[in-house]
Amino acid sequence: MTSACPESSVWSQLADRQLSEEQAQSLRAHARSCARCQHELRETEALLARIAAPLEPATPTDEAVARIMRRVREVPERPRARTRWSQPWAAGAIAAALAAGLAVFILRPVPGSHPGAETFTSRGGSTAPSPGRDVGITFHTPATGTAPLAAGGVVPADSGFGVRYRNLDTREPVYLLAFAQDARGEVHWLYPAHLRDDANEPSVRLEPSAEPRALNEVVVLDEPAQGPLRLVSVVTREPLGVRDIESLAPEERAPEALRKRWPESSVESVSVVLAGPGAHP
Repeated sequence: MTSACPESSVWSQLADRQLSEEQAQSLRAHARSCARCQHELRETEALLARIAAPLEPATPTDEAVARIMRRVREVPERPRARTRWSQPWAAGAIAAALAAGLAVFILRPVPGSHPGAETFTSRGGSTAPSPGRDVGITFHTPATGTAPLAAGGVVPADSGFGVRYRNLDTREPVYLLAFAQDARGEVHWLYPAHLRDDANEPSVRLEPSAEPRALNEVVVLDEPAQGPLRLVSVVTREPLGVRDIESLAPEERAPEALRKRWPESSVESVSVVLAGPGAHP
């Protein structure tokens, strides 16, 4: 009997070598026996291959940028959900590659910068470990690099958003939900990927890390409303699902309300202003 098909988001993790060897072997074994999943894995691997292919010439030109965008547009359309994970490799890689004068379009975690470039709220200490004490979350864009977004800042609607974290707790696992709520009150998911309205993807496990670590994708929001945008992270001991947030009214997703709903969680947020595409901060 064929095992149940995994969530779509795991194929990008598998193709980008983010899973353990045991998990990778199990998923590949399933794909060999499931035509639908085998197709999805091959499609994901083909996308990464197109993204990673070098461009010529070495100095980006208008034509080089156009070729980058054609690569992204070559990706077959997936069923469109109300709040979907837009091509996660696109925004950060384009901005970083062009800013650095590179002709390679491939996702890599943002490298660390000088001390003081970002501030985490992880506090450590001798008391019992808890998400609020040991885990710090920051949001950033390709324009801010490793520096966290400043409250009230102006962000172009076509910018991507990334998440960096520090997790000092090596004894118990912690799990992250990260989302944006736009001016219409609609939720746009950063982590986990949310590709189908009928799915309830679980929160993402954060590995222990004493040093700041970037989650791998920079996520472009899907047609967000311009105006106030609130980015929220919820870190818990037990995994939640996207429906735990989507089922709430917009006012119930405010940080204070989320802290009351999950008292043992760590909830952090930053509010910015989403402007038209290409707007300058």
